[in-house]
Amino acid sequence: MKKTFIVLMLSISIQAELCAQSKSKEDKAFEVPENIVINRRFYIDLEKGNKLTIELTDITDLQRIANIDSLVRVFANDLTPLKDSLSDPIASKRIDYVIDVQGRKKIRILRYPSRGDNYLLNNGELSSLKINQDTINIIGVITNPPKAQQKISLTNPRYYHLLFYLNNFDELAGYMNGVLAGKISTIQKQVNGRWPILKGGGSHYLKPDKGIVADKPKGFTPSGTGDFLAAQQWINIQNYKSYFVPSFSLGLQLTITNRERTFKWQPGLYWEPHFLFDKDPQGKLRTYRNDFLMLTYGQGGTTDHDPRKDFSFSAVFSLGYLIHQSGEFIKEETFRFGAGKVKFSKTTIEPSIYFDHFFKGVTPGIRISQSF
Repeated sequence: MKKTFIVLMLSISIQAELCAQSKSKEDKAFEVPENIVINRRFYIDLEKGNKLTIELTDITDLQRIANIDSLVRVFANDLTPLKDSLSDPIASKRIDYVIDVQGRKKIRILRYPSRGDNYLLNNGELSSLKINQDTINIIGVITNPPKAQQKISLTNPRYYHLLFYLNNFDELAGYMNGVLAGKISTIQKQVNGRWPILKGGGSHYLKPDKGIVADKPKGFTPSGTGDFLAAQQWINIQNYKSYFVPSFSLGLQLTITNRERTFKWQPGLYWEPHFLFDKDPQGKLRTYRNDFLMLTYGQGGTTDHDPRKDFSFSAVFSLGYLIHQSGEFIKEETFRFGAGKVKFSKTTIEPSIYFDHFFKGVTPGIRISQSF
């Protein structure tokens, strides 16, 4: 009987871990829908190891969750009939609570029993010890949302996501006294202020309150920055006729995404010097620099609604024009045209052609580029 009990407990533990890690239909039912882009994220230190993560579709949605005490109180009241399911003081728990667009509420409770017996010995008194924190996951739809500050979907609903990490879920009651509302008020008033970098890490904290932290200033998520302009640097090698030609590219690339962050367009403008080598009449090796002004364009679907992640091009090309000539290698009024790319991580291979005077003197080539 004892062996059967042990096997049963191990089975429950393994199943709980698989359930926590998988992305089944059940898990997705208790998450923010995949088509919703989270644009802002803030981490709040509640002291004693307790923490709260706030995620929003738009920064203006803070107005709608400013009454966070009421939101948490409604959650606690809805959980009252399920108290018996949370009675084990040692097992860590995850409570999912989702309010859908129709106002219906879905609740799920996951329990993760301890793998072993943990105890605390204090002044001769022995008591059971809980190791892992409880998680409370509250997701809801913003009703009557204010005018958005960012370029977001005009058709998708806007969501808020509150994720509590608590030593014990009962401690949530201690935060219904204005503490959470005060944190949100601070973010609302100071979000456009200073966000210094935390020492020893890449996160940023809000200047008036070091307990409010974000991955990026103003709480932006990588996918939430939407359209942006970025500097780009490339090192290239290509052939021109029988010459081996190294070059580098310096310029700016503009990324424009649609409101759903599912598709993006990337025009770019670059200065690109080509270096050719030959010996002069005295036999000394000389370097000749020929500068091109390059216009690039690419478009395609995004990855995970994040415009900063790599993506598969549905169309890509580049067009360059010789703006500075040196030596007799490349003729004046020469163009360089490239179309299509094969990409391996940060390395791309692009077929191209050089031509002058409207497709005279056409020279095919292959270009390999490494980005940084």
